[in-house]
Amino acid sequence: MSYLILARKWRPQTFEEVVGQQAITKTLRNALRQNRVAHALLFCGPRGVGKTSVARILAKALNCVNGPTSEPCGECPACREIAHGTNLDIHEIDGASNNGVDEIRKLKETVAYLPVSVRTKVYIIDEVHMLSKGAFNALLKTLEEPPEHVVFILATTEPHKIPMTIISRCQRYDFRRVPFQEMVAHLQKIVQQEGYEADEKALMLVAREATGSLRDAEVVLDQLLLIAESKKITMEDARSVLSVVDSSVMMQMLDTIIGRDPETLLTLIHQLVDAGTDLSYFYRSFLQFLHDLLLLKASGDREVTMERGEEEITQMRERAGQVTLEQIEQWIHILHERERFILQSEFARIGLEAALLRMVHLNQAISINALIQRLESQIGNQAASLMARPPRPVDRKEPPRQKPATASTAAPEPPAETHNPTPEGSGDTLLEDFIQFVKKKAMALSVQLAEATGFRWKGTVAEILFPPQSFSLKLLQNPEKEEQIKGYLEQFSGREITRVICREGDAPKAAPAQSAPREKKKGLRDHPAVRDTLGILGGQLVEIRPIKKEPKEET
Repeated sequence: MSYLILARKWRPQTFEEVVGQQAITKTLRNALRQNRVAHALLFCGPRGVGKTSVARILAKALNCVNGPTSEPCGECPACREIAHGTNLDIHEIDGASNNGVDEIRKLKETVAYLPVSVRTKVYIIDEVHMLSKGAFNALLKTLEEPPEHVVFILATTEPHKIPMTIISRCQRYDFRRVPFQEMVAHLQKIVQQEGYEADEKALMLVAREATGSLRDAEVVLDQLLLIAESKKITMEDARSVLSVVDSSVMMQMLDTIIGRDPETLLTLIHQLVDAGTDLSYFYRSFLQFLHDLLLLKASGDREVTMERGEEEITQMRERAGQVTLEQIEQWIHILHERERFILQSEFARIGLEAALLRMVHLNQAISINALIQRLESQIGNQAASLMARPPRPVDRKEPPRQKPATASTAAPEPPAETHNPTPEGSGDTLLEDFIQFVKKKAMALSVQLAEATGFRWKGTVAEILFPPQSFSLKLLQNPEKEEQIKGYLEQFSGREITRVICREGDAPKAAPAQSAPREKKKGLRDHPAVRDTLGILGGQLVEIRPIKKEPKEET
């Protein structure tokens, strides 16, 4: 056939024509200029990025009549024969169909012979990872020390399948996927040279669907040239050939999720099914769409490079402002969970609808940092309200006047027992009861007072004693805290107090033997773990019960 497809017609013939592999071509050209080309090279990379094309260009550069040269002429017999694949000294071997030991043994026999028409024999083994273990072992010695007139170029899309003994004997070059903008520019160049016109959005769609493979993009472009009317490629032509979903459908789907509109969402899915859309492809496309939305949300106002048009990016950025980063992450996680159900099941529609409806009804996500800030704010507000609350005024009632004693008057009864201890006496019992009183008013303050070891009166001054290096003492030694304690103590004792002092005091004396159970319960009540738990939960310790051990059964 006389027709030559675009992928072959536009195969690069010089290093300058290679698209998207500037680092590799620069290295190889410098190696040719300095006459330092390695005897074995390994070209790794995805399909359609130029591995075999660069191998052929290197073979021409080594055997050009002007060479070795970094700029093969393309006109001499060697360059023309290599370009057409007819030179007997340039061997292109398919690793998939020649993967046995016998094929490699034949190759080793031909290596020793001198080239017929060129100065350097070149063996290009494509998909070299398909060779068997025995074939690799047979090739190993020859690859390490080939004759001076031989160069091996191994090409593969799966370098992890090649033994390290082979990789260590090669100079490795990693080909990257062709960048999006460079691919679009190259496709535009081909369209113009072929005498056509193309909508830029259509070429961008072709480049995005090619996922970095220039050969795949050129194959699709070949089809677009066949269906283009009036020699102009439109966006509709690209969508029909690629069977892709319009970005406007993605936007509508996202709007239904943001607006929590399940009815419209199900209608959109029904329309996709009626249009014959592959739901597995739509799933992948929408997942990529959410990924790009995540990048826009995370980047803020900064510019982001992605494989989409400026108008589409602007629309996505507007929608990114309506959702949180955590919401997008949850949406992606939900779709990823349903991947097997959608891609590997006969009920792809059910799986897709279930995933999208879950996204619609998902509650708004809140980040952990936001929750922590909310809790800290609430705790801070409660503490501030306790600090700012003024003490209640003391209700001081005048004591009733006693009638003058007479002979007939009986002896006065002893006064009823109150909380008021002797002016200079110990107040341990008062302290415990006071802490229980404060617990009903301010839980946080009662937890701090629970570390106190003693209490005493000095006139109208109350002293609360704490053990040395007490953390609660440091918190309470400020005028606002002492004023707050003073107000609660006046309410509790009914006495007029001029000042409350919190300071370090002596360790408490040992309790008598008969009060051991009570002191044990008090120790449990004042245990730091119990106090912290009550403070966090805002609860009260009602009762302490011993754990009854069941008697062991005798055997």
